[in-house]
Amino acid sequence: MARARKRVQHDHGGAAIAADSRSILAAIADFKRSGQIGGFRDLKYICLGIGALDSKGWSVLADEALRGTVARMAEQQSQAHRRLRCFQALLSTYFSFPFNSKDASVESKTGWRGLRGWLRAERDRIGKLLDFKPPWFETLLRHPELLTNQPCDKFGSDLLRGDASSFNDVRDGLSIPETSWVIDEAVFAQMKAAADLRDPLFKSALPDLLAIAMGRAGVSISESLRIRCVAHLVSRYARCDDRPEQPALRDAATSTIGNPWLRRTHWDAYVRVGDKADDQAREMVFFWLKERLVADFFELLSVDGINDKRRVAYWLRFVPFVEDMWFALGSSASSRRGGKFGEFRERAKGRLLNLEGTTADNNAFVMRIGAYLAVEFGAGGNAFYLFRWDSLSPSLLQSLNSGRASAGVHITEFKGNDNEDTMRHRDSPVALKSWEQKFDDKLTKLIGKKPETRPACVPDLEVLVADGRVEVKDLRGAGGALWVYEIDRSSHLARKLQIMGFSFRAGRGWFKE
Repeated sequence: MARARKRVQHDHGGAAIAADSRSILAAIADFKRSGQIGGFRDLKYICLGIGALDSKGWSVLADEALRGTVARMAEQQSQAHRRLRCFQALLSTYFSFPFNSKDASVESKTGWRGLRGWLRAERDRIGKLLDFKPPWFETLLRHPELLTNQPCDKFGSDLLRGDASSFNDVRDGLSIPETSWVIDEAVFAQMKAAADLRDPLFKSALPDLLAIAMGRAGVSISESLRIRCVAHLVSRYARCDDRPEQPALRDAATSTIGNPWLRRTHWDAYVRVGDKADDQAREMVFFWLKERLVADFFELLSVDGINDKRRVAYWLRFVPFVEDMWFALGSSASSRRGGKFGEFRERAKGRLLNLEGTTADNNAFVMRIGAYLAVEFGAGGNAFYLFRWDSLSPSLLQSLNSGRASAGVHITEFKGNDNEDTMRHRDSPVALKSWEQKFDDKLTKLIGKKPETRPACVPDLEVLVADGRVEVKDLRGAGGALWVYEIDRSSHLARKLQIMGFSFRAGRGWFKE
């Protein structure tokens, strides 16, 4: 009995199996050609190489008949230690198979799943045969989930807390290689464990999880795993009761999964709730991206830069109605790289155009809002132009829809006489009418939609009401008055309004027609 124990320990004590790769490949080639296995040595080599991929992603796993031959011959081994050796070799293949690689064919991946089921059944059969189980086999028995479609979920919570001891014991006990898909699944298990947390705890863990997902935490992350992790995180965040913008999550999502309005099919394939596309997550990131791009244009591409706060604030109100947007860059912006410009170009990929026929510092911000195309320019002195989408020239439509980074648009296309309207960014101080209020009077009627927040008043008035303490409504576009609902007639605001020419109406507030 002691001798038997010693032999099992000697032959199968460790999970790793050393073998010559040339012998493995030779055995696989013979087996593929003949469909026959010469003897136990060849069987062992074939078990070790059953998942080896050729240049087309094929492996023995991909062939159901060949796979069945290997399984039957392994089961028919009369000596328990040989049967265990075959199981050990196939288990090694199971852990080392590049399941998450694009190189593996669909058939090979299907065969790998079949191998998983066979290993699960064979584990139970062999367990009944062995009087003494080697340490690696005991490890496998303690962690049966490794042979299921949720192999690492049990480790997720511990890993999320920074405790990798249990997972490392499994890796060491089964000699799971660093390149194994098991490592990927352990990383993803953390994402799933975090998704099960309550909103506050999930949000507090999000920065660290994003660092892991994007490969910035000392763990090598493949492209496919990065997409899976980010997709899971963005889908979970979209289910939070409160969802303020998360720039890091937005940038991670757009850089890995892609622009949600240009790559919707890709988004819907990866970002899912159950068996359905996660529309809420996609629209959330789309909204964030539009807001960021609007701010990018006026901060980076307008002559006034970060001082162009009024135009930024105005157009951010219309983001929910913007269906698409483009950025036509002058020669100066087109040649700039790196820093914030590099980040902008990455976010705007697929919607960048070359603006021709104008000064080097001029750029155009183009938005599709319903049935209209709205155009703002970066250089000072330019008006705002509005066109009907169905009246655009074929050449402009071709440039907008090309998706090519080098598509050019002449500035005259954005300043044509066939525009629906042209408006200037000029206040009317005497009438207390800001350009924002003038724009709203026309735009909201044309597009049939109204932003939730009011447009800014002229600066002298806006500074008095910007704190939001009192409500302001401009009803002059509909034949009414500009109302400031301050009912305290003796307040500081009331005195300022009176100086500006407002009249008071008891019970309502101050108005100016």
